[in-house]
Amino acid sequence: MDQKDYGKKPYRPFFAVGGRTRGPYKLQSASRRMQEITQQKRARNTLADVFGVLAALVITALLAAPHLVQEPQEVAAQPEAMVQAEISPSAAPTPAVILPEDPCLVLVNETHPLPAGYAVTPRLYGGIEVNALMYTDLCALLEDAWSADCVLWIASGYRDVETQSSILEQAVENRMNQGMTREAAYEDARLTIQAPGYSEHHTGLAIDFNEVNYAFEDTKEYDWLTAHAAEYGFVQRYPADKVHITGIDYEPWHYRYVGREHALAMQNLQMCLEEYVAYLQSGGVN
Repeated sequence: MDQKDYGKKPYRPFFAVGGRTRGPYKLQSASRRMQEITQQKRARNTLADVFGVLAALVITALLAAPHLVQEPQEVAAQPEAMVQAEISPSAAPTPAVILPEDPCLVLVNETHPLPAGYAVTPRLYGGIEVNALMYTDLCALLEDAWSADCVLWIASGYRDVETQSSILEQAVENRMNQGMTREAAYEDARLTIQAPGYSEHHTGLAIDFNEVNYAFEDTKEYDWLTAHAAEYGFVQRYPADKVHITGIDYEPWHYRYVGREHALAMQNLQMCLEEYVAYLQSGGVN
């Protein structure tokens, strides 16, 4: 190396940037810094644009579905019993009430005609038609009565309206033959015979036993029925102490099938069918 070159720095060109003189390395550093700043600005602008788009989309969705935004609503006041039921899940449900729509409890009397559409499925017993609903219990009753040395037979069962008309007319004529006027004969016959359409015999659930006269109550068969009929679902339909309710004179031979459960209940409550139906309709309250 020459003496004149000893101690001298290598030659580096200089450039003027922004009014100041900078070397090539400082220029490169400044350039990189400016690029970084520019990239950061672009990134921030991009993020701002993305958030702006997302916000617009959310607002649009909410406006398009107004049902998602619910206004405050008042809660209607509830009865105390309803509130108590809601907070007491173990509360006992209201028991069901058996209504008189039960076909075995159909009420047919002077003021209640046979309901329109009431269907009877007949079964023959000893040549007499009866409602199939009572056939099994009727057979059991007659067989057990026979085993107890009591002879019961069916004198009358199901009757249609035409048959009822003939029976009533015959009864009226018999009384007229005894000297009654037709009006008086009709009124007297109606004490024990219902008008057509108003007879229990139309249901097929009514039975007239044996001779169909008042001497029947002096027989052991009558005593057996009084003691056991309810066990088979039968009740004496027109008791002597219920004439003012039934509107029919006492008939010891006339029994009505209501089903075993109801017959036992009526016996315990000492009710005729009119009273028992009203009892059920009131929810079991006398």
